[in-house]
Amino acid sequence: MAILMAVYVHGQPGTLTGMVTDEQGNVLVGTSVTIGGAVSPQITDHAGRFAFANLPSGSYTLRVTHVGYAEYIETIRFDGRKTELTIRLSAQATILEGATVIGKTETQQIREQAIRAVVVDTRAVAEQPTTLAELMNRAPGIRIRQSGGLGNAVDVSVNGFQGNSVQYFRDGIPLEYLGGGYGINNVPLNLLERIEIYKGVIPVSLGGDALGGAVNLVTPKHTGTQFNASYEIASFNTHIGNLSFYHTDKENRIFLGIDAFYNYADNDYKADVEVVDENANLIPETVRLFHNGYKHHFGEGYFGLKNRTWADELKVSIAGYGMLRASQHPALMTNPYGAITLRNRGIVPSVRYRKAILENKLSFDQFVSYSMVTRNRTDTVRGTYDWYGEFTPRTTDDIGESPNPSLSDIDLSNVVSRTNIAYQVDNTNTIEANLVINYNQRIGSDPYGFRFAGTDIDILSRRAVYKKNIAGITWESKWLADKLTNQLSVKHFNFTSTGINAFLSNDTDLSKFTTATDHNWGVGNAIKYEINEHSILRASAELTNRLPNGDELFGNNDTRAPNFNLQPERSFNVNLGYRYASESYMVEVGTYYRKTKGMILLVPIQSPFSQYQNLDSIAGYGFDIDMTYRPTKFLTINANTTWQDNRMVDVGSTLYKWIEGTRLRNTPYFFANVGLTGHYSNVFTNHDLLKPYVNFNFIREFYLNYIPRDKEPQGFLGIFGKSAVPIKDLVPDQSLISVGVNYLLPVNNVSFGAEIKNLADAKLYDYYKVQRPGRSFHIKVNYYIKSIKG
Repeated sequence: MAILMAVYVHGQPGTLTGMVTDEQGNVLVGTSVTIGGAVSPQITDHAGRFAFANLPSGSYTLRVTHVGYAEYIETIRFDGRKTELTIRLSAQATILEGATVIGKTETQQIREQAIRAVVVDTRAVAEQPTTLAELMNRAPGIRIRQSGGLGNAVDVSVNGFQGNSVQYFRDGIPLEYLGGGYGINNVPLNLLERIEIYKGVIPVSLGGDALGGAVNLVTPKHTGTQFNASYEIASFNTHIGNLSFYHTDKENRIFLGIDAFYNYADNDYKADVEVVDENANLIPETVRLFHNGYKHHFGEGYFGLKNRTWADELKVSIAGYGMLRASQHPALMTNPYGAITLRNRGIVPSVRYRKAILENKLSFDQFVSYSMVTRNRTDTVRGTYDWYGEFTPRTTDDIGESPNPSLSDIDLSNVVSRTNIAYQVDNTNTIEANLVINYNQRIGSDPYGFRFAGTDIDILSRRAVYKKNIAGITWESKWLADKLTNQLSVKHFNFTSTGINAFLSNDTDLSKFTTATDHNWGVGNAIKYEINEHSILRASAELTNRLPNGDELFGNNDTRAPNFNLQPERSFNVNLGYRYASESYMVEVGTYYRKTKGMILLVPIQSPFSQYQNLDSIAGYGFDIDMTYRPTKFLTINANTTWQDNRMVDVGSTLYKWIEGTRLRNTPYFFANVGLTGHYSNVFTNHDLLKPYVNFNFIREFYLNYIPRDKEPQGFLGIFGKSAVPIKDLVPDQSLISVGVNYLLPVNNVSFGAEIKNLADAKLYDYYKVQRPGRSFHIKVNYYIKSIKG
């Protein structure tokens, strides 16, 4: 049932404003609001609000529509005074042959599908000065590794599995097609609609070979004419700006748009390091980082056609980006660097075509892109820096601060094709097939890089090629009046790589290319049972593979050696979950078991070199609990906790047999989040909106190295007690508190956000104990225009 409340107040005549929410009070963005053919329709903005200005007095037919909700129609009498409406829409109910089908939003459908996904709605927090990585860190079972400061490398851990075991997508397309220009370490929240995080079984539609999980960044579906811009300024000389523009003609048949963002930060926060004193001893010291800056820009322009007889949508786009990052230290905060820089730039054209036929029973989705990316690493300084930023020239001709000086230019070209076909056989059966083809090659030069033994020929001058194909098919069937849903999937993985293994004294025959190839099958099944309208029970299991990628096979022409003998990882996982949702609260519980054989790990082989190798196996299990509670319409409480026990098993090497049963190193095993968000209207003036919030995050201590089980804390699940390991092998307990507030002006399309991150200025660390920034202050301004035509 829809609820309409009108509050009449004296003010500027001719203004009709309002807000649209669902039954739980959540604002509905992108809702169409019309009051007759003589007045241009409106689309609700990020706060669920709309406004009709300069409206004459009279009777109007108010019509409110949103996908997945029942249409609202009411005749209202407008007397010329300023009027505020609140409209509450209910989920759409349609009677079909005795069965009641409840319409749901796309986000709701993803949350409740057979394959479990943690869905993070970015629209609800788009006004906040919050990064994508920070937002994901508040989700159950998810941890973000970031090597310190804005723009530094980010890695996602899903139930303890990380690195290349977790893969990334944008609207279902492998994110690697954008070559590093677009990712969770740099994309502003304003350019996304939601984030889908899959734990366990990966949908066939994503076309990935991930083991631990997948992250799908979903962009908004635009209508009419829309403009969105924001700018954030923060501590450590941080600047983040973005804009998005979209326009379609009145017939909604031609469209064009632009998405762009810019990130800059000095990242010159204070960190604890060890410096060398006058007696050549290492002593602890707190210094300000001086060579840790980051600059990144990204722009994508597109145009296309829609609603044609031969195409539902044809979209042509071209993206370009550039990145410059200063390197303050190696993977560990051991040695200071003062001149090493990393650059990355690329141009990526792409085309996407979509069409549904046979009364929308058969749909076709084709995407293809070609990326041209150049990466540069510069390490040519003739001297060294200390932690205070002071430079000492060398008296020799040696160059470079790291073990391997470099002035490399590496050209990478990459072709990605994704084909998806879905056919609805009948009301209870759907078949979907997906094929992803990935072809990339690498060639480059480095005057200071490695040479083939006995020659002056640059290793990078010889082309390396990597091909990967992932095919899958899934059959979804429904029984028991659609209460029971089952998804059975089969996947095939294949890769081929070609290059010269020229590490140290290996092959030097420049015509002798090494070829590695492999293929494997995977199978998975997910099942969901709707106990009632509030409760869902689901389970899934999958036997799958993760193919070695090009960087793991070819190395990086620096300290990472190639290995053409890598084999795919193979993993088996089982997942079980229960979800209950009502108007006032939601609870979801999930548990898992996984075992991975032949994990691809980076290991040292000969100082300073390391190499990816198939080593040990890992088995693990764990659980997470996620809760949301709305005690009043003014307050929302979110909380979640995660515990996981991932350990080394089947260790083959006698030398390392002692690590059998030890925890997976460098991986948190217990963490929790609590968040409170307020929602208050008419605070300072009529029709404004104030949204204060506070977020608390706790991470239990974890270990940099493998430690014997008897050295672990002996309290319940290892959550309580103290470990008996040296502090150098320990990342201590961490607590992060952030507070902020958003303020939306009555003018409807301007909002402000302010946040203090790490309020207590606590010592925080990422993996490998790289220190994160201390307390910081952030201010963000957002501006929106949304309208619809025709």
